[in-house]
Formats: sequence, C-alpha cells, structure tokens
Amino acid sequence: MNGTHNPDRAVNGVHRSNGTNGTNGTRANGVNGTMTHEDYDVVIIGAGISGINSAYRLREAFPDLKFAVLERRNVIGGTWSFWKYPGIRSDSSLSVFGFSWHPWPHEVDFAPAHLITEYIEDAAKTQGLDKHIRFGYDVQSSSWSSDEQKWTLEAEVHHQRQGGDDDDDDDVRHVTIKTGWIFMCSGYYDYSRAREVDIPGLERFQGEVVHPQFWPEETDCTGKRVVIVGSGATAITIMPDIVDKAAQVTMLQRSPSYVLALPKRDRIRNLLRRILGIRLASKIDFWRRCLLEVIFAQGFLLSFPEAGRRYLNMEAKKNLPSDYPVDVHFNPRYNPFEQRLCMSPDGDFWQALKRPNCQVVTATIDSCDEGGLVLKQGPKGVHTPERLDADMIITATGLYVQMLDGKSPVVDGKVKPTNESYIWRSCMLDGVPNACSIQGYVAGSWTPGADVRIKTVLAVMKHQRRVGATSATPYMTPEERRSMPKRPVIPNSSTYLKEARSRLPLVGDRDPWRYGSNVAADMWQYYTGSVTKGMKYAMSGNKEHED
Repeated sequence: MNGTHNPDRAVNGVHRSNGTNGTNGTRANGVNGTMTHEDYDVVIIGAGISGINSAYRLREAFPDLKFAVLERRNVIGGTWSFWKYPGIRSDSSLSVFGFSWHPWPHEVDFAPAHLITEYIEDAAKTQGLDKHIRFGYDVQSSSWSSDEQKWTLEAEVHHQRQGGDDDDDDDVRHVTIKTGWIFMCSGYYDYSRAREVDIPGLERFQGEVVHPQFWPEETDCTGKRVVIVGSGATAITIMPDIVDKAAQVTMLQRSPSYVLALPKRDRIRNLLRRILGIRLASKIDFWRRCLLEVIFAQGFLLSFPEAGRRYLNMEAKKNLPSDYPVDVHFNPRYNPFEQRLCMSPDGDFWQALKRPNCQVVTATIDSCDEGGLVLKQGPKGVHTPERLDADMIITATGLYVQMLDGKSPVVDGKVKPTNESYIWRSCMLDGVPNACSIQGYVAGSWTPGADVRIKTVLAVMKHQRRVGATSATPYMTPEERRSMPKRPVIPNSSTYLKEARSRLPLVGDRDPWRYGSNVAADMWQYYTGSVTKGMKYAMSGNKEHED
C-alpha cells in the first residue's frame, strides 16, 4: 500500500483502527466458524481483469485509501483462470484487451488463456496489487446504512477453496466487512452454474455430455465422434482445437453466426515495438486498435449493416471451397454486431472446415437418444441428416448471465432489485449509494469499457471528496422514471442474453441513463459529462450537499 493510511483523507471520512494478522481488522475466537471484522475505504469484489484494473486506477487516483480485492477462488485471472475447455483464447486483440498501463509482452495478438492469466498475475505483482488481494472470500450479502454512511458486507472465507469448486472440508470463518465503497468486478455470468440446455432426452445419451464452463481435465476427444451444440465464440474456438484428435467433429447450429478471420500476429504493432520500444509502441497501438475497432464496428458494420453483411459473407466465401453452401451456414438472419462477431485467428476455423472429418450442420434438435441427436429438417433446399451419432456432446450454448453476483443490494433495510434499477453512466445503479458495477463491452473488446467506467466512478469519488460528501447516489425524479423507456442493458440478440434480461438492470434513452457501447463516445462523455447530473451527494446525517 504505497505509504501509510491517513484516515482523515478517507472518502467517507470515518476513522478506523488497524487490526492484526494482515487483515486490518479485529479477530475473535479460533479458525472454524470464527467471526472477524475488517474495515476498508473501498472493497473490490473480483480479481479478474476488471478487478485488477480497478485496483490500479483506484490507487492511482487515491493513494491514501485503504482497499482490498476480495476473490472467491484461490487464484486471480477471472475467466482466464477459470475456463479450461480446449483452445480457450481471447477473441479480442490483446493490444486493447490488456491493461493500458501494463504492456502486453507477447507478439501473438489473440492469446491462449494461460498466457492471459500469467499476464494478469504479472501486472498485479509488478504493481504491488497482489498484496491487497484476499483469497477465498465469498461475499454473501451487502447492506448500506445511511446513518453510518457505510456498507456492511457479510462474507464466508474458505481457506482451502480450490478453483471454482466448493470443498466440504474447507475451514470457514465468517467475516463482517465495513467499507465506504463497493466496486463489483465479478463479471456478468454465474461461475457456479451454466445456462441449462433444453435438449429433450439428453439424460438418455450413453456418451459424454460436457459443458465448456465445467470442462473436466480428464476429458479426451481422441477417436470420438463429437457434436458441438452452438455457434458462438466458444464453439468457434473448440472446433479447430479438437479436429486433429477426434474421429468426427460436427458443429450443430440452430442459426448461423458471422465469423471473421484475423491475423494472430499484428505486424504493424510488432514493427512499432522494434522501432519505438514496447512502452511507447503499446500506448500508440492501444489507441490505434481502439480507433480501428470503432471505425469497423460503429462506422461500418453498424452504420451500413447491408454492406457489412455482404463483406462478411464475401470473407467467408473467400476462405471456403467455391461449392460450400456459405449462404446456408454463415448468413445469419441478424445484422452484424447485433450479436458478438466471432473471430478466427489466422482463419483456423475455416481451415478446420476443410478437413474431411469436420462439418457444420444447420438444423434444430428434435430429441436425443442413447446414440446421438435426432434432427428436424434444416433450411430448405439443403440436405439435413436425420440424426448425428455421437460419442460426446459439447453444449456450447451460452452462459447464465447475471450482475452483482446475482445478489440484490440492501439499502437502509430495503432490497433494491437489480432488474428494477436503471444504470447511471453505465456503472452505478439508481438508488444505490457508493457502489458500482464495472462491466466491459460485451460486443467489443472488454477492457476499454471497464476502464472508462472505473474512471467515471473515480471522478464521482473525487467530486465527493471535493465537496465534503460521504455518499453519492444516482437518482431519477418520478417524472423521469415515468417517461423513461425500459431498455435492456445488453441489447445483444443472442438467446442466452435475451433470456437474462429479466435479471439485469435497465437503461434509458437519455443521459445519464444511456448505456455506452463504444470507447470513443464513452471517453468523450467521461471527459465532458457531468458527475452531478442525476447524482445526489450527501453528508453524514443524510444532509444533501447543494452544488
């Protein structure tokens, strides 16, 4: 923690005493079932890419604040240390997916998960952020008190927790944590459960059924007939990785996705690094890639969807044999970027499809029996097999999407349902003080979105300190709420995201309740937007500050 903590400069202005055993709190009793009390100015929940970035930005803006990063598992890295399915990699350039303050050290631009995990670990260690991480902390509830101007978190600490799995033999202690602010950086899906797959008769299947979210280490595709159900980024990633081992690989999709081949190595970036050095080149390349992403996605594909559709269709045809039915298997009914665009590094997906043991089938599932999947008729004019015999079925059909770890916060004894709250400036829920949810872009590179949102929160905290306030609460007037449309926070049309809309917050049609979707517009709003519009700043005793 660079330097000593000065409680007089804390955001919430509350003094606290240091404790023992490295937790900065007080402890009672022994180990199993004990109670511990801890105090912080800020608690960050989640030690993935958003959590580590938020910790860096927090310390950069407020070096005097005492903070902790609470991680439920015993490793950092979030998604990248959790998922284990074959071929797992980024589908965004690490020039922008990585931290702008810690250059990506490798030449490869679309990296495997283990390299990303090592990179996050190195970033945390290099900056000394690892000293603030508390492993095994599973936050059960969060409650705000206006009288105290503080959050109370109740957590279970599991000392022997391994990965994402619970262990009944864990030593557990219960911790009460007081904090002025909460940064929720735990992602947008449930780590403990996957989205349920609705395949009639799946329980009768005699082979292996594997969900990519819980991929067993001992799973082996060698010599097996494998059916991958799904057509999103996970399916596009798994298929090329197992095609050399499996006897047959079939990607079974109900509807097509767009797939775009991109080079695994960026020659311009690597040239800049040789000329300018890694640090300067990385800063230039970050903005170069952000600009390219905005121009390609917002300026081209979203602004001219028909032209974008033709371009992506042409790219697919360029990578496949002339007689391949591209219009059947790679011509989605939706426009580009209404769902996430699937990336194929060096065209590995297209190369796999040219193999004799690899195919894509577009059809719906009728049922599953002991030996495989029975299909309904697919698109007109195309032969659809009546069934797909299989030894293994991989259900790559999406995530169980949620925010705030699926737990609604409590404010002064009243539950604030997440799905009834609007999001202020893409990061704070209306009616919930001193708390934020740091999410990146779902349809684009994640990290630039997460970065601009944590910077927005820190701008709120700076204003809070400047005016002597102890809380900042987004609010809507009754008139605003009556007239505000209820739009989904993630407008993406993927099935698993549409199913989750009833669990997610709302966005509106005007500032500050719009949801940002590209880094150029969001950075402009960060630099020019107001931190007082739609925000109440209050001091102890619930007295509001008048700007």
